[in-house]
Amino acid sequence: MNSKIIPAFSLENEFQDAYRNKLGAMLQTHEEERDFGLAAFILVCANAYFDIDTLSTMKEDLQLSFLRLKNYFGQFFASGQVLEERYAEDMLVFLKMALVGMDDLQVTQHKNLSHWTVQFNHLRSFRPQRSAARVVTSIDSQFNENLFYYDPVLCERENFWSGMIQGKKTYLLYNKYPFARYHALLIPEPERRQRQFLEKENHTWAWNATNFLTEMIPGFGVGYNSLGTFASVNHLHFQTFIEQGGLPVTQNKWKHNGGSETYPVVCTVFDSWEESWSWLETIHTKNTSAYNLLYGKNRIYCFERKKQGTYKHSRWTSGFAWYEVSGNIITFNREDFMNLTPDQVDKEFQKIAIPK
Repeated sequence: MNSKIIPAFSLENEFQDAYRNKLGAMLQTHEEERDFGLAAFILVCANAYFDIDTLSTMKEDLQLSFLRLKNYFGQFFASGQVLEERYAEDMLVFLKMALVGMDDLQVTQHKNLSHWTVQFNHLRSFRPQRSAARVVTSIDSQFNENLFYYDPVLCERENFWSGMIQGKKTYLLYNKYPFARYHALLIPEPERRQRQFLEKENHTWAWNATNFLTEMIPGFGVGYNSLGTFASVNHLHFQTFIEQGGLPVTQNKWKHNGGSETYPVVCTVFDSWEESWSWLETIHTKNTSAYNLLYGKNRIYCFERKKQGTYKHSRWTSGFAWYEVSGNIITFNREDFMNLTPDQVDKEFQKIAIPK
């Protein structure tokens, strides 16, 4: 464990510093890798363009890295060399960025829309969908080493913190295409190669870890996608964020929080991991639907919903996962961002709702 990084959990600004500091170093430290730092460049660029303050400190370095990569791969392909298959996704994203041009890449924008928050996330629109694009018939699928997973090299390269949390060696990795404030991947014991299926052990751990971390970082929260809700990797992982004002689903106006307004999909709230585990066991046993979870301080918001592939989502979204069902809507072009209506959002919620 790196003792110098442990204080990142004591205050939000220290977490913020740890998050930003490694981003700057990643552009230089991975140039000698076989992809010449391509994967690192894309990760840093996507994280910088999500936050204007981060981008302002890194834009010049990103421009230099972009030109270096463009020249390197221009010569690489001009000489008839063949790129390894494992770099194909990153190269596709880089080519999209090159076609658009660094000067025309757009910083993520946010606005409120009725009950919801909406964002225009330009760089995230470039990402590959991986298994999130396929039809899912079961929320449980065996781990497959031939597919993308969080191997030791990736965990060491892309983490900005690692250490013990509630008895488990844990990594916090940058999300390669972030959509939340200080968005990270929380991966307990990745060497166990556990599939993206929530066993009692890890559900209990996630509950305890969230409560532990929210004591030091107000607004810290954890999201989870079961298979069938646009989880793109079948290797156990949770997603973290910091939002001191909470997400839309946590607002007091909703009936599930004691208010008077009805949320557009059923949201079941529990104040203990034991009660929520009974809820999860029922869904696991039926295996006819899927679910998203939002862990907060001493609360968990649970959403049973239709599996991806059993309905057709609208073109303005890539599908509703934990962040969207919590009331945060992602769009990928400016026209959709500007013209999206509350009615369109409500209709998208209706598509994933389980019939009563």
